Amino acid sequence: GKIYMIRVRKNILPAVFLTIIFFSEISAQSSQILFEGANSDYLEGNYEQAIEKYIQILNNDVQSGEVYFNLGSAYYKLNQYGRAILYYEKAEKFLSGDEALEKNLKLVRLRIIDKIEPIPQLFIKVWWDDVLNLLGLNMYAWITLIFFMVLTFLIAVNILRIRKMNKIIWIVASIFLLVLILFINKAYIFETIQFGIILSDKVSIVSEPNISGTEMFILHEGTKVQKLRKLGDWLEIKIADGKTGWLKSETLESI
Repeated sequence: GKIYMIRVRKNILPAVFLTIIFFSEISAQSSQILFEGANSDYLEGNYEQAIEKYIQILNNDVQSGEVYFNLGSAYYKLNQYGRAILYYEKAEKFLSGDEALEKNLKLVRLRIIDKIEPIPQLFIKVWWDDVLNLLGLNMYAWITLIFFMVLTFLIAVNILRIRKMNKIIWIVASIFLLVLILFINKAYIFETIQFGIILSDKVSIVSEPNISGTEMFILHEGTKVQKLRKLGDWLEIKIADGKTGWLKSETLESI
């Protein structure tokens, strides 16, 4: 299957001292070398070795959609479908709208046991979610910034009476407002709504956060759940059809 080559994004905070920049660059170069080695292992069929290198990159404080994508593909090759879905979902935060990623997610979801039908949504809600998922959070942030700068420039030109462009300003302002709403909505979801993937073979979902709770239903490896709240070692979750219950937090990993 497809893997991404040579592109690794490094999150580096603005540095005040040159030494911080220097060591950050060394770390980035080290991650690049690891990435190339991991891709070679993957292409040669050495999936365990590839996984070790990809995880080492992530442990170097690298956030990369390409690394997550390739890691998901390596787990898929080893028939570890829960972890494959987990890392494909992580990749989707950076590679939103990527055709290969969407295709791979559909394929691996066919391999898992639970087939949960989501609650039907109104057409406008489906349309809005599709628009939100077209781009990642960072891309919406950049587009919002660009339209803000353009709008500011046009308003300044209009105020200085260099050229009247009220109609253009209203058009740009309308687009800016729409993009801003999309960005805020995307950021809200990113910060407040959390999901996880079941990694245990089989998990009993119970009615309350203790071992004496009544079993409500059973979930299996690879199922995506929404995390609602945590109480000790227990986590309340909700699945796509609206059912809720409690499970041990150790049985899943956050996306």
